[in-house]
Amino acid sequence: MNGNKFAQLNLGYFYENGRGTQKDMKKAIEWYEKSAKQEYGNAQCRLAYLYEIDEGIDQDLEKAIDLYKKAADNGYVAAYHCLGKCYQDGIGIEKNEVKAFEYYKNQLKKSGIGTEIDKEKAVELYKDAVKGGNRDAQKRLEMIKS
Repeated sequence: MNGNKFAQLNLGYFYENGRGTQKDMKKAIEWYEKSAKQEYGNAQCRLAYLYEIDEGIDQDLEKAIDLYKKAADNGYVAAYHCLGKCYQDGIGIEKNEVKAFEYYKNQLKKSGIGTEIDKEKAVELYKDAVKGGNRDAQKRLEMIKS
């Protein structure tokens, strides 16, 4: 998939909300899908939410859960909260409060809430990700060092 995943997400948002253009959910979903296919967690989570709430796209709770999981795997912290809510309320998945708690806890941990910040470890992990070709990690590494 080609194109800038950030710009694609933003175009989806503009079409979804009618910002600077006519509201068009079909086009919004097309742009979110393009961004999500590039493993962009923010777009995956947004698309999952639309599948969950049946907004402009046929409701598909199984697909929503799958996209939330991909978004979490791709480092989008808010996806952990969404998964926690799904497990807590049994949305598209069997209700499981223990798993819900784990997802909520992971969201807090990955947000740095209730945990110690280890800048050296972060730099080490980002360097590993950069070696693996992750361009986003390079940007974050530069932010940490500045």
